[in-house]
Amino acid sequence: MASKIKIPAKKTTLKRKPLTKAVDAAPSNLHASTSKNDPRLSTEPMPLDLQDRKFILTPPPVEPKHHEPPAYEYLGELPDSYGTKKLYLVSRDPQWIFAYWDLSWQQYQEAAHAAHDGKVFLQVYWENGQRAQQIQINEASRNWYLHVGQPDTTFYAELGYYRHDGGFEVISRSGKTTTPRDNLSWKTDARFVTIPFHYSFAQLFEMIKDHMLPEEELADALARLQDEGYPFPFAIGQGAPLNKEQHNELVNILAGDFTRRRWVGSLEITETLRRRLQEMVSSGQWTSSGGVSSLSSPFGGPRERGFHMHVNAELIIYGGTDPNAKVRIDGQDITLRPDGTFSYHFTFPDGKFHIPIEAVAPDGEEKRSAMLSFLRMSAYDGDVRKTGQPPLPEPLGRID
Repeated sequence: MASKIKIPAKKTTLKRKPLTKAVDAAPSNLHASTSKNDPRLSTEPMPLDLQDRKFILTPPPVEPKHHEPPAYEYLGELPDSYGTKKLYLVSRDPQWIFAYWDLSWQQYQEAAHAAHDGKVFLQVYWENGQRAQQIQINEASRNWYLHVGQPDTTFYAELGYYRHDGGFEVISRSGKTTTPRDNLSWKTDARFVTIPFHYSFAQLFEMIKDHMLPEEELADALARLQDEGYPFPFAIGQGAPLNKEQHNELVNILAGDFTRRRWVGSLEITETLRRRLQEMVSSGQWTSSGGVSSLSSPFGGPRERGFHMHVNAELIIYGGTDPNAKVRIDGQDITLRPDGTFSYHFTFPDGKFHIPIEAVAPDGEEKRSAMLSFLRMSAYDGDVRKTGQPPLPEPLGRID
């Protein structure tokens, strides 16, 4: 195949002279008068030096670098279960406990075949051995949240099945766990300390380690030294010591939401405290340096002396189902947590509310529903104010 690439002729200093009319008129004399060394015209091609005119049409192949991963980078696929048959039980908050177990599919099938009804159960007991709850599990189950509703109570759990003689065959038994209390600690004293965000705990420790008492925690040491006037290289947020009245009011502000929501879980408590502290910062009750600048009344404005009262109500709906189920509240789809639980927090104004709740199984074959009805009718005698609330939506399903 002929190449279409044109290679320019090599430059030369020789110049050709134009042909004369005699040459044009007498072409027969052209060959006779030309010679090999005649600079005017040459019939032989001039030699070309292509050393400086090389063409590369395709790039050279690049050899791929073979990376051999170290042996520890791939340890194989993790099994669904190790078959240890161990059962664990832990407390999530005052109302809920969490159980998880390691039971292989083969072990589950063996237990189901040995059971008189083909069922395997997770049973929760109080410390005295009385059964508190019983949950049937399947071969795909690995964990379960259980609403026990018993703060400051000790539980343990068993995994097993019922034999043909009616006895309960225990596959595994967990250790004991105690749910935390849902009320305030008997320790009512509170200390406030400035912990600057631009210092790490390691830097703060190096700063005061020579002044710490034996077995004293870092925060306690910081609070004590700040009260004693230790010269810290950062501003102390608390400009003046709190008097007893301010101290008690601040404790009530921080603890009030906990006493009114003691039946909710840890997630709701954490979110409530976060919103309350955010409101205090935005309203000027809490200074940017971490100290208390002022303590205002729950009603806003100057605090009234003497007897007073304020009251309000909020509504929390919570529950749980299969994590892959579909749940609707008043016809609206809601998002479940990874464990299948859900909760909704509303204000609770005066009025009548019918709130339908519906759960549909992942395969769509089963359905569960509940209708929750609420009525609030408030009546006040005297100067009764409404306790302040965080910004919350109104409950669904209001009936006019």
